[in-house]
Amino acid sequence: MNDNYIFPFLWMRGEEEEILRNEIGKIHECGIRAICVEARPHDDFCGPGWWHDMDIVLDEARKRDMKVWILDDKHFPTGYAAGLIETAYPERRKWYLADTTVDLFGGVHERTLHVSRMQKPVIGYWQLGQPADEEERKNNRLTALVAARFTDKDRFSPEVVDLTDTVKGEFATFCLPEGQWRVHAIYKTRTDGGNETYINMLDAVSAHTQIEGVYEAHYRRYPEEFGKTIAGFFSDEPELGNTSDISFDDRLGKKGMALPWSDELEQMLKDRCGDSYRESLVHLFADTTSPDDDRCPQMRYDYMDCVTRLYEKNFSSAIGGWCREHGVEYIGHVVEDNGTHSRLGYGPGHWFRAMAGQDMAGIDVIGSQVVFGAPVQTRRSMGGLEVDGEFFHYILGKMGASAGHLDPRKKGRTMCELFGAYGWNFGVRDMRYLLDHLLCRGVNHLVPHAFSMAKYPDPDCPPHFYARGNNGQFSWFAQLMKYANRMCRLLNGGTHVASIAVLYDGEADWTGDHMAMEKIGRILMQHQMEFDVVSQDMLDHPENYNGSFDGNILTLNGVRFETLIIPYAQYLPEGIARFIRECNAFQVIFTDGYPERFLKDRPAPEKPEQWKDNCVCVKYADLPECLKASGFSRISVQPAFEMLSVYHYKKTGQIFMLMNESPDQAFDGKVTLPTTQPLYVYDGDLDRYEILKMNILTRNASVSLRLEPGQSIVIVEGSQVPSDRIASAEEVPWQSFAGQIRECRKRIDLSEGWDISLFMAKDLQAPVKVIHMETLQPISDLEPAFSGIIRYTRTFELDKVPANAYFRADSVFEVMRVCVNGKEAGIRMTPPYQTELTGLLKKGENQILVEVANTPGRDQIYRPYPPFDFQHEAMEPSGMFGSVEIYMNY
Repeated sequence: MNDNYIFPFLWMRGEEEEILRNEIGKIHECGIRAICVEARPHDDFCGPGWWHDMDIVLDEARKRDMKVWILDDKHFPTGYAAGLIETAYPERRKWYLADTTVDLFGGVHERTLHVSRMQKPVIGYWQLGQPADEEERKNNRLTALVAARFTDKDRFSPEVVDLTDTVKGEFATFCLPEGQWRVHAIYKTRTDGGNETYINMLDAVSAHTQIEGVYEAHYRRYPEEFGKTIAGFFSDEPELGNTSDISFDDRLGKKGMALPWSDELEQMLKDRCGDSYRESLVHLFADTTSPDDDRCPQMRYDYMDCVTRLYEKNFSSAIGGWCREHGVEYIGHVVEDNGTHSRLGYGPGHWFRAMAGQDMAGIDVIGSQVVFGAPVQTRRSMGGLEVDGEFFHYILGKMGASAGHLDPRKKGRTMCELFGAYGWNFGVRDMRYLLDHLLCRGVNHLVPHAFSMAKYPDPDCPPHFYARGNNGQFSWFAQLMKYANRMCRLLNGGTHVASIAVLYDGEADWTGDHMAMEKIGRILMQHQMEFDVVSQDMLDHPENYNGSFDGNILTLNGVRFETLIIPYAQYLPEGIARFIRECNAFQVIFTDGYPERFLKDRPAPEKPEQWKDNCVCVKYADLPECLKASGFSRISVQPAFEMLSVYHYKKTGQIFMLMNESPDQAFDGKVTLPTTQPLYVYDGDLDRYEILKMNILTRNASVSLRLEPGQSIVIVEGSQVPSDRIASAEEVPWQSFAGQIRECRKRIDLSEGWDISLFMAKDLQAPVKVIHMETLQPISDLEPAFSGIIRYTRTFELDKVPANAYFRADSVFEVMRVCVNGKEAGIRMTPPYQTELTGLLKKGENQILVEVANTPGRDQIYRPYPPFDFQHEAMEPSGMFGSVEIYMNY
């Protein structure tokens, strides 16, 4: 795609043509050669107004040789099908399986239930008068009436009683044995679940409505553009959608939760359960687990396995197949948050199956989900939702990249939607941190969120990168995007190097207690051990992933694994036992315990005997030492540094990306890499390579590095380096920021005597204020609501030209550009705020200009507030202050 790896959201609202074309031009200025149009704010999606605007977008894209992706719905999330369920196909609405209950005591006397009245939810008095579709509720139909015996609190015996045959007309009359019982009326309904205007992922006809309403509509309008200007479609968080509340914990057994349902699902479960089908349904709603009985976890596994296979078949694979038949690609992401990737409600039930039809793996990181320097904190995000930092920091990016690495359809590509809803105070500095965090996990395609053309300030999920010219950091954002494209280019077209596979925890999450896979990801990343997340489907059918076994090596799509780590799970599918038994030379490590049981995953399963002979179990805390003893520590650091993340990639040569993710500690030590080739440092900002000093060991190389907080470095083997990109002769090697300063013998203090001009982002010709500061202090102390560009100028004298020189400012908020004697010396997006001045200084008077841009956050102080807040933000100071110096040698 024109060497482009970025396609930001362009929010379409029906703007005037001039505004629309200008915004695409601004995107083009960033070195970006594709966009993803989003219709969520547009009033006429797939109507005349939409086609009018799309005609303009496609025309401008053609003129600029840009590609266009289309977000595939009018409303968020994907699944509204441009309103067709609501307006044209009410018969395709979702089905749910719901239950209501009554508690009673058994004994010698019969009991009678008014079953027809139990086929709707019970309510509280505070819910009286709330609207309900009572006419449609008349179509609710009983599926099963089942009694479960209480054991303790809200737990029940797995020995249940099917009472369905006692139902006569509107009533059921029966006699239960002595004891306390809960009777479940399990019924099929369209009204008592989630959003009734969305497609049913579990029904092929209903799910196809998404294709009919959006995909076919665009193909009818622009058939000649498919595969040319139109690159493909983007699904945004399609969900099973059986709930209407916001929750990340929609697992089977949740009180009051109706379940996704369809005729096809019902038949699949009947085929699996046989004569016990009706009584087995109660295990989906009641906790009937028992150490000596697996009926509850087995039914929950069967249900979720069928649901997620139908989601894959009817939605993901169906759309992906349609797109490829029409010459375009299919991408997007689902809700992954805090384990939702394997759950109902907002989730798809199984992340890898949800991705199956897509041409890139996809995730999103928005709304403060990843915060630099806070990897394990549980925080509050949009709407007060809890954000599990451990999940987002240690597994989300790795899980996403794993599908990109291992699924041949993805061609090594992993996309991330990023930056959205972090707020106006989230600027280019923090964007750079988040970008490098994702690159260092294997993400290599980006959908920045978002370019909004609304009148400034648009309160909808900022930041907005251009903001009608009101974002003073836009030129730095453009440089960030050029850096991102270079880095994504470098990290495409090769193979991930990871000897460790970690089992995806979706199936374990369906059925019982388990260790979340992010805990394994955390301890591996803290010890610089590379891994990919593999799914049960990959182990069951490696042939679908270009897979093979060769002795003790499992290869999936070119990635060679030497061990599989299985986080503790109370229950696992029998496929794991088969894999261990059949691949007995391959090392398998269980963490913190073996499973209690294996669950049937085939109609006629084999007995999982003798599997323990071919694996080991280690304590979680002992896992790194166990792996090191087995030779799986390919990259090592001295001293130990838990916040140093690594990514190992291979093209013509090996590539190593390292990032110091500590907010306050520098890494200063040695890194041992598995190579003996000459090594270079790749500077993605300047697109150049510098030789790196190294010490050759037996089969490794040791390099000394100092990485400042938040700093990343890319080290490549010499075979990967284009000869025309080497920045300096080999006798002038790469130096750390601290190393550059340390070798300088002369220092000039420029901390005082600056002339300062404040400019609004939209007008860089006429300053709004001019001041002189003898002692630098934050501009926000004087102008707390100012957002824009702050220009600092002063002169200084030199008695001769230095051989090398560096400018350094201690405190800058938050991006900086330095010019000396009318020539640009460089820009900095993150600390340390240090740039090289070598070759720009002269004898006599020198003029220096430092341009600083803060975020638009302070500009919101006195503007009218919207009637809502996604979250609350703290503001940082603005401007340059503290120590400002030039270091040099003659």
